[in-house]
Amino acid sequence: MKQLETKLFFYTIVIMIPIIKFYENDLTGHYLNQILLFSLPLLWPGLAHGSLDISIAKHKRIIKNKLETIFFLIAYITIPLIFFIMWINFPNFVFLLFLFLSALHFGISDSITKKNLMEIFIRGMIVITLPFKFHLERSIEIFSFFFVETNFLSSVSLYFNYIYFLVVLLIIVWFVKNLNSITKSQEQRILAIEIFLLFFCFWFFEPLFSFFIYFCFLHSTRHLIEEKNNLQLKASKLILKTIPMTLLTLLFFTLIFFFFYDSVNTLALSYVVIGLSSLTISHIVLINFTKNN
Repeated sequence: MKQLETKLFFYTIVIMIPIIKFYENDLTGHYLNQILLFSLPLLWPGLAHGSLDISIAKHKRIIKNKLETIFFLIAYITIPLIFFIMWINFPNFVFLLFLFLSALHFGISDSITKKNLMEIFIRGMIVITLPFKFHLERSIEIFSFFFVETNFLSSVSLYFNYIYFLVVLLIIVWFVKNLNSITKSQEQRILAIEIFLLFFCFWFFEPLFSFFIYFCFLHSTRHLIEEKNNLQLKASKLILKTIPMTLLTLLFFTLIFFFFYDSVNTLALSYVVIGLSSLTISHIVLINFTKNN
């Protein structure tokens, strides 16, 4: 099915609009309820979409033998561990670095036109800047779980506000520049639709809700479909290959949560959130440097 992830993203937004309106009192500002609502898609395809990284490294000839596999795994684990330790000690700086790397990753990984810097920038910055622009209070509340200081987030939001206006300007320029090709090229038409859907999603829904919709039903789904095609896997084989690493990661962070649970519940949640975020760094580096060679 052509551009399945785009259609899935669109239908999810449409379905979630009445849900968020009907259950507004139970979902707005209730982050645990939002996590529970998206628990299954966060697990698969969300968490699962990074579980093919070893297969990707082998396919890209980064890994050629068992010894290189061992070195790859050591590096893959060490990078997030160092990032996690740095985050705990320098949360403000590392958080900004994480946002930059994430924006770059989302832009590169989701792009459908090869090496188009404008598309990469627009995609990445919509995800990062719109929550600060339209849902600043909620964004600050959520990012406090990342050990980031409230005053620092308020200061940073001013700069994100400037970047937001730059994003809007670039979107207008892109649409004007590609008006003819949008009507003729399916690729450009899909890109135009996705830019509109991304903008609407992060404007209409509050930050965690919008990110879950985007992360599960566009970003993760696109990555899995792309790797299914690159690795020439059947759908059943793809699912089976993602299960071991997905369950292992889930078990690891579940144990961390319950290890800290008896002391301070908020602290346990923060460590899990920062740990999961740090774990994505190896995936981000791998995908950013292997996408379209």
